[in-house]
Amino acid sequence: MSPAVKPTYHQTSLDEVRRRTRVDAEGHVYLTSPEPSGEETYVGQYSAGGGEDEALRYYARKFDELYNRALLLGARVATRADSVSVLRGSHTALTKELDDGTWVGDVDSLRKLLAEIARGIEEIAAEEQKAHDEAVAAKLAVREEIVAEAEQLAAADDAQQHWKTAQQRMNELFEAWKAEQKSPPRIPKSQEDPLWKRFRTARSTFERRRKAFFVKRDKEAAEIKRAKEELIAEAEALQHSTDFGPTTKAYHRLMDRWKELGRGPRKTEDAQWKRFRAAADVFFSARDEANAKVDAEYQENLKKKEEILARLEELMPFTKPEAVRDRYYKLLDEYEAAGRVPRGDIKRLERRLGEIQDAFRQAEGAKWRRSDSVQNDRQHQMLSQLQESIAQLERDVKEAQASGDQARIREAEEALEARRSWMAMLQSN
Repeated sequence: MSPAVKPTYHQTSLDEVRRRTRVDAEGHVYLTSPEPSGEETYVGQYSAGGGEDEALRYYARKFDELYNRALLLGARVATRADSVSVLRGSHTALTKELDDGTWVGDVDSLRKLLAEIARGIEEIAAEEQKAHDEAVAAKLAVREEIVAEAEQLAAADDAQQHWKTAQQRMNELFEAWKAEQKSPPRIPKSQEDPLWKRFRTARSTFERRRKAFFVKRDKEAAEIKRAKEELIAEAEALQHSTDFGPTTKAYHRLMDRWKELGRGPRKTEDAQWKRFRAAADVFFSARDEANAKVDAEYQENLKKKEEILARLEELMPFTKPEAVRDRYYKLLDEYEAAGRVPRGDIKRLERRLGEIQDAFRQAEGAKWRRSDSVQNDRQHQMLSQLQESIAQLERDVKEAQASGDQARIREAEEALEARRSWMAMLQSN
């Protein structure tokens, strides 16, 4: 024990005892009253012998022993050596012992000491209560955080919820709740029950939504699987088609529908896509092989068209378009008659031909602008409109040829030929 709180030692002097007591011839000890007329109080009998002083010392020692126990309790309070409940128990026992007995000593002083000790105990009790209340408030705050996070998990959007991680976190929150219950201080039931009810509701809601989500997902996955089985069947039915144009478009539509369905479970999705892709690969491999054969056959047509384009480019620049008009249109007819070319060369040839045709139209337009007069304004307008129509029809012919649609090709070529004939007639006038 620290010297600062070491209890003092109380000892009642024999002279002090003599002033308070009387011993008769038979060893009976009495407390005398300070008042002359006051009654004496019987303390007890000392029969061990030794005379009056021994009797007084015996009862003084009993009082001093009680007093020193009180001093020791005061030291325990000062050092907070025990809990409030233990200190209160010791104080109550000492007070009762003092009240129940008749003592030879300064009882008033001992009562004041016990009263001072009682105030010290209550101060400790107040501080402990404050610390307890703060600890309870802290635990309530922790419980509130646990409940709030559980409620947040329960209220999250199903589509955005990462259910595996969320379920693991919900389990961790439950374990944290149980750990908080086991650690002191205990929260009053009136404060704990509402929090537990919220936490239990959040867990139940979370679990219900989790199960509903997976039931829905399994149902959707089954529907996606069924729908993709139908697409696979369609793809497999088309894989040996030799009608390459329409079938290519059909496969593109199947792929679009596949994407619109969304992804199913990874294992199922990968297996189904492998089957779908295998059927498509059979068709596209056959189509590419056929296109390669066709492109090889069109190489001779490509050579002819490139030679014709070179001859048309020799006519440029068209400084006198009327002088080369017949040759220009004859070469265009030969170009059209040369037939189809490999797909990879179509745009390149069309670009060269377009540049030649644009140059010729601009040259003719310049000539007409120089020869126009007030009298032939209307004819000039008709020729200009007819020229624009011919340009559009030439583009239509190219698009029709690219599509491979024979009926569309014939229709476009006939319309172009009619406009050219009309143009020749107007120019001859």
